[in-house]
Amino acid sequence: MTNNLPTLRDQVAKMQPEFAKALPGHITAERFVRTAQTAIALTRNIEKVTNHKSLLAECTKAAIDGLILDGREAALVIDYNGNAQYRPMMRGLLKLAYNSGEIRSLVVEAVCEVDTFDYSPTRGHEPIIHKIDLTKDRGDVFAVYAQATLKDGGIIFDVMTANQINAIRDRSDAWRAFVAKKIKSTPWSTDWSEMARKTVFRRLSKYLPSSTDRDRFAEAVERIDDDYTFDTTISDQAPTQPAQQPKKRGGAAAALKDVTPKKPDNDDRRDDIDHDPETGEIIDGETIPDAGDDF
Repeated sequence: MTNNLPTLRDQVAKMQPEFAKALPGHITAERFVRTAQTAIALTRNIEKVTNHKSLLAECTKAAIDGLILDGREAALVIDYNGNAQYRPMMRGLLKLAYNSGEIRSLVVEAVCEVDTFDYSPTRGHEPIIHKIDLTKDRGDVFAVYAQATLKDGGIIFDVMTANQINAIRDRSDAWRAFVAKKIKSTPWSTDWSEMARKTVFRRLSKYLPSSTDRDRFAEAVERIDDDYTFDTTISDQAPTQPAQQPKKRGGAAAALKDVTPKKPDNDDRRDDIDHDPETGEIIDGETIPDAGDDF
């Protein structure tokens, strides 16, 4: 590790008062800074960061969204241009979705060849029936779905085939660069399942109920686009509810605009936790059955 590391950690510490303005009340600025500094220490290729402002800007985005950089809620990665990127993880996105207070349960899951999967979009009371036998090898993934049950009993869902997801992957700049061997890895190659789940969840998120926490959730979902670097909207499946337009960032973001690039380039993590050696991300199961869980 080069001398970049202590410099970056110090710069993040100096930003603590600004982070405090953006963070939600349940996350202290001290905790956010401490976790960000740990993330910096564990992030692969951190010594290759050439734009320190990009790292501060990405940490600011995480604070605005109300996610900590612990590898579960969110993670830092370094792109091949030497810029830092903040990546919301499924765990963090699900947490923000639950903060609306309108969701009873939320599932984002991959479907494999050996699973029992019954999908009937006209069966309003139970459009998706999915059973998994963990005593058997599940085989290859052929679909991914997201389903939210609202507290009023309504169900919102979306299903995408592996081919549909790969069609989106194939149009991304990062995947094309990987295929052309211009970069050594991409999340699409190191963790296809996480990227697939983000893809279908992004489509579902447009139809989830709004709330006072909707702004943070909408902002975090929009960050998923950074993984693709193109417009992921596709029209092969009709939405179940009218899409809601995300709101613009408020005062906290404006107060921090001095560290945000005007034109973007395309509790702490522990050493004993398994993390992706290429991206620094920690991946674990994200199906959360009860909105009463304490995040």
